[in-house]
Amino acid sequence: MINRRALRRFFKLYFYRLNNGAPSGTGIITAEEFAEENRSLPVKKEKWKLNLLLFILTLCTTTLAGAVYTDNIFDSIISGLPYSLTLLTILGFHEFGHYFAAKRFGVRATLPYFIPFPSIVGTMGAVIKTRSPIPHRRALFYIGVMGPIPGFIVSLVAVITGVMLSEVLPLPPAEGIIPIFGNSLLFGFIVEQIHGTIPAGFDIALHPFAWAGWIGFLVTSLNLIPIGQLDGGHILYSLIGRKQVYFGWAALAAMVVLTFIWPGWGVWIFLTLFVLMVAHPRIPEREELSFKEKVAGWLCMVILVITFIPVPVEIY
Repeated sequence: MINRRALRRFFKLYFYRLNNGAPSGTGIITAEEFAEENRSLPVKKEKWKLNLLLFILTLCTTTLAGAVYTDNIFDSIISGLPYSLTLLTILGFHEFGHYFAAKRFGVRATLPYFIPFPSIVGTMGAVIKTRSPIPHRRALFYIGVMGPIPGFIVSLVAVITGVMLSEVLPLPPAEGIIPIFGNSLLFGFIVEQIHGTIPAGFDIALHPFAWAGWIGFLVTSLNLIPIGQLDGGHILYSLIGRKQVYFGWAALAAMVVLTFIWPGWGVWIFLTLFVLMVAHPRIPEREELSFKEKVAGWLCMVILVITFIPVPVEIY
């Protein structure tokens, strides 16, 4: 999304070209010229203290979340670190992937902002903010894919390792409120390959690595939904251009249907309509993506399907 400062720079450059003449006899500015103009402007000193503070707070909240089932407070804090560090590594790979891809194409971006949130998960994820326009679709493609792919790889390693360390135990007697977490196709496949079919009356007690990886799968799939400003919207727009909007509306319709199964999708419908938007903003196309780039882009859509969790959690 182009902010006010970017628009002011655009019109300043546009009227300069209009008044002084352009090679084509018009005031038209290419994406490359705008990006070059944007890079030539003074760069603000990057602030990192807030990022560091939020990271430390998120480390605390995720550590407490990981330690929620232990009794001794000291042992509890120590036992929460495997979950916390694994989840922060997943989120870090995702966001720094975006950050370095943006830097590669001269797009100004902030360092990741981790979001602490005291809860069973301990965080609401992490975000970076771009401070200059994305010049063309190839840049959009790399900025889009370089978050989900690294995050997915780390999540996959965490899930496989964690499931191998997990135990299949008899279900305890039902007491009070019990949260039941859903499975994605990939997570269920990994559990079945390692532990076989879980018999009735038993369940798998997830190791902290597997729990963090499960959340990593969830975060990856949500980011890959092909709407507006999500990674999936960026990737699909870079692949098929303005036809992305049809997939965006299909995704929105699917969320409406899923709301009857899990009401939490209503939040995503609201965010899609009023914050993220269905259609992706127009980005200039400089050149066609290569075959390998297209394969990587469509692979991300496959990752969406195999990591998607229709009902993330149910309360009994």
